[in-house]
Amino acid sequence: MTRVRSFSGIKKSGRSFWVDLVTIPQLSPVKDLPRSNCAVMSAGIDMHAIITACANRKHHNADFGTTGRNLPYGSLSDVSAEWKSRLSVAPDVSVARDLYGGRSFSLAVSAAACAKAKLYIVSAGLGFLTSEQSVPAYDLTVSAGSVDCVLNHIKPSASAAEWWQTLIDPDELRATLRSTGGLILIAVGAAYLKMLEPVLLGLPDETVERLRIFAGSATSTLSGRLAGQILPYDARLDGPQSPIRGTMIDFASRALHHFATTVVTEQPHGSVASHAKQVESILMAWSRPSVSSGVRRSDADIKTLLRQHWDRTGGSTGRLLRVLRDELAVACEQKRFSRLAGEVRSEGSLA
Repeated sequence: MTRVRSFSGIKKSGRSFWVDLVTIPQLSPVKDLPRSNCAVMSAGIDMHAIITACANRKHHNADFGTTGRNLPYGSLSDVSAEWKSRLSVAPDVSVARDLYGGRSFSLAVSAAACAKAKLYIVSAGLGFLTSEQSVPAYDLTVSAGSVDCVLNHIKPSASAAEWWQTLIDPDELRATLRSTGGLILIAVGAAYLKMLEPVLLGLPDETVERLRIFAGSATSTLSGRLAGQILPYDARLDGPQSPIRGTMIDFASRALHHFATTVVTEQPHGSVASHAKQVESILMAWSRPSVSSGVRRSDADIKTLLRQHWDRTGGSTGRLLRVLRDELAVACEQKRFSRLAGEVRSEGSLA
């Protein structure tokens, strides 16, 4: 007997299934996070929501069937149908909150616990999830360069947003966001923001006004209707006075965590203008990080570093370059980096 899964928007027999909204319990603090005062929400106040992205780092290994690399080639609808068929019979291994790892996801979990917010997850493989939803192990991404990038299997080509639309019910997702009475804090990277954008643009003005978006440079591509909901976090988040420095890979989650543990505690229902003003007031006391030229390394050295960080970044060229420059302080021009990354990708051990 085929088991029907409750992933949002995944359909079987012409019907849609949607998970119940849940409130995450109080969580243990994430290690090495800055101290802050968590918001205390009194009874009767509308609950906030946090939307974060899934993570390449997972605590359970996927089997052969639930990996992007193992999917057949075909049209968007055919590949999506095959993927959902495999998910429908894959065993659950944990709740979504316990499946994903890494600093970005841990920061989002901590922020949700602190702000007493409902945590939702945008997943390239599973759609739109609650943090307490039971899920299977899987490896599928929309990040170019990864062997598990589903877009490589779709002919003719499709965008990440088009793929994700096959996993969700946009109207029900919008209904979920409308039903959230508090702020809706969105901290995802550029690719996931593009997947979410069509859904967000379909929201009524009242709901859009409650959006707060954290995405660094990725926000520059947002439409005007959403651009007004961006909070002004910038490079000063990595300056010497910042309590939550990091890399560009986890920028959005770090900005979210800072906002949830400082601004939300003082203005749980403030306007976007008042929130932006408070963020800018905090950042005015911080300086930008000093810019260094980076250490020059040989081609062989750089390829060794790329191999060491390949699995952690899912083979994403963008993430690998940020690790190289931001975390390892290694100088490498874009053209040279692309050539070296291509050589590493072509090696049999990483195929």
